[in-house]
Amino acid sequence: MGRLISVASGKGGTGKTTTTANLSIALGKMGHRVLAVDADLTMANLSLVMGIDDAETTIHDVLSGNAEINDAIYQTSYENVDLIPAAIDWEHVKRADPRGLPGAIKPLKAGYDFVLIDCPAGLQMDAMNAMLSGEEVILITNPEISCITDTMKVGIVLKKAGLAVLGFVLNRYGRSDNDIPPDAAEEVMELPLLAVIPEDPKVREATLEGVPVVEYDPDSEGARAFMKLAEEVDRIAGLKARVMY
Repeated sequence: MGRLISVASGKGGTGKTTTTANLSIALGKMGHRVLAVDADLTMANLSLVMGIDDAETTIHDVLSGNAEINDAIYQTSYENVDLIPAAIDWEHVKRADPRGLPGAIKPLKAGYDFVLIDCPAGLQMDAMNAMLSGEEVILITNPEISCITDTMKVGIVLKKAGLAVLGFVLNRYGRSDNDIPPDAAEEVMELPLLAVIPEDPKVREATLEGVPVVEYDPDSEGARAFMKLAEEVDRIAGLKARVMY
């Protein structure tokens, strides 16, 4: 059985979508069968980052009762990686019921090694339903104290909800002299630090091109950091879940 991993944060703009896309492709490069799911029902971006912008059937159609989940799975151009996109228009958003996310997503682990769920930020209903679609969680934060503390709160709630919080990623580190250093962030979060993703203009450049950086420029600092994250996730993912479930 595969592993269901929610990618979550306390604030928007931390890099959840970028992390989900790059981690999916990195795990695919390692030979794993991966499904990336855009579960951010109101601010969907994952399909654009992964090069699929013309999907006829999306997770919104599934949640509105107009399609089966398998109809919303698309092959990407990346090795071993499939995608369930989300719609970007408001009409689809209005019709989709986020409470159906766990029931729709959880059975998908039977066909994949990893199912990575790109979740909305915060603890609102749509975010909670997306996060609870997983069994394990990776938290994404930036090196700012307000972002770290908000993400820490999300981790506390998810632990109480019974999910295995694998740790956190410190994203976009090095863009300011005032960045919270990794050891201090780990002390505040009280969770393992899985990876430090440096501020790298190649990541932004790749996003603008609609190609995740691990494919766009594999030798860049950002790409190497995401590959290290994939290796760490491969090593630990499922261990806590097997203990808990």
